[in-house]
Amino acid sequence: MSHYKRPRSHYLVLALNIVVVCALLVAGLGMLWANNRLNARQVVSLNRDPNGQPSSDAEITPSDNWNLTEGDLAAKNFLLTGSDNGSCVDPDSPYAGAFGNRTGFGERSDTIMIIRVDPKDNRAAFLSFPRDLWVKIAGSTRTNRINTAFDRKNPNKLVDTIYQNFGISIDHYVNIDFCAFKEIVDAVGGVSIPFLYETRDKNTGLYVPAPSCFEFSGDHALAYVRSRSGYSYFDPAKNDWIKDGTGDLGRISRQQDFIRRAMQRALDKGSSSPTVANKLLNAGLKNVITDDQLTPISMLQLAQAMRDLNTSSIPSYTIAATSEMVGDQAVLVPRIQNDTMREILALFQGKASLATPGSVADAPPTSDMTTNEGALGGISSQQIVPVNYVKYTSNASSSAPPTTLPVVAPEQATLGVAPPNDPSCR
Repeated sequence: MSHYKRPRSHYLVLALNIVVVCALLVAGLGMLWANNRLNARQVVSLNRDPNGQPSSDAEITPSDNWNLTEGDLAAKNFLLTGSDNGSCVDPDSPYAGAFGNRTGFGERSDTIMIIRVDPKDNRAAFLSFPRDLWVKIAGSTRTNRINTAFDRKNPNKLVDTIYQNFGISIDHYVNIDFCAFKEIVDAVGGVSIPFLYETRDKNTGLYVPAPSCFEFSGDHALAYVRSRSGYSYFDPAKNDWIKDGTGDLGRISRQQDFIRRAMQRALDKGSSSPTVANKLLNAGLKNVITDDQLTPISMLQLAQAMRDLNTSSIPSYTIAATSEMVGDQAVLVPRIQNDTMREILALFQGKASLATPGSVADAPPTSDMTTNEGALGGISSQQIVPVNYVKYTSNASSSAPPTTLPVVAPEQATLGVAPPNDPSCR
């Protein structure tokens, strides 16, 4: 048995790999140094006994097939949110549109995501909540968009809202603002994304001039992950620009892919470079908020347990919903009473564990999937084409660790225009 001991800085970088960019808060030359620095970080208190009760729709009950039991206490749910910060905006930047003008709109989060980390199985998974999800807001009698429950310095209303609507408890909280996002991307030397076509968004300033493995810097990366209704690619066969008509759902697909790639980039760069690690830590200290129980020691322990995590195999899910009009508002109404969403919710509620990933499989054959447009996810608001369809195989084997939790393998098509699967682009 090998007794190779990984550098401590490697573990410190891995700790934040688990929480979104792999090294937001803990990185550096030594544990003592990092611990002292992190005493200055921004922290909030989190409800670990959520208020209220989950809705009847969110109650995932045992079945003969699943043999569901109580949740796996070793697994943790990290609530990740993104928030505005205009202090680092250069009004003359070609990407200034990515920051938007939020005057009069109040504080909102365009990114609401849970990252579930299971050290026992060395697995992780993403679950995104579209900002326009129409849900009951905790602590009130009203129904509204889920992002109206967001307060970056007091996440408990959002925590309770997620619990009451979807039965998912939150263990830890991380908020990243625009400035932190930019600094993190720049600290790891940029993040590379594969593109099959020229791509743009005139609203945010996003522009990729040709098919390539394109490396984004901080401002331009924000223009990419915030691109929504204006996201388009040029189809030479049609000699026309094709717009992603899925809005926030397409943006979520690109954000989830970007996070996986940023995590890998931080692993590639930060684990061997004290300079990169120091830049990541500085970005985290200035503009990242966490809950007060997310300590350096707990992150280090988590990093050691998850040191062999394959970031490319992390599955991504989104709360299923249908577009409806409520009064004069276009919103997304959750649809969670179906087999796929029951398995996804069971996973994030701790009532099931995730199967090990198999090879990428093609989506069920459709006329659209045989064309370049279909494979890219070229869509309109009337037609949503799945891309990057992934199947998972069961991890039930003699070598698998014993567990009382059932194994689930949810399959959910990616919506909108998402990057192709190209692991060489990193």
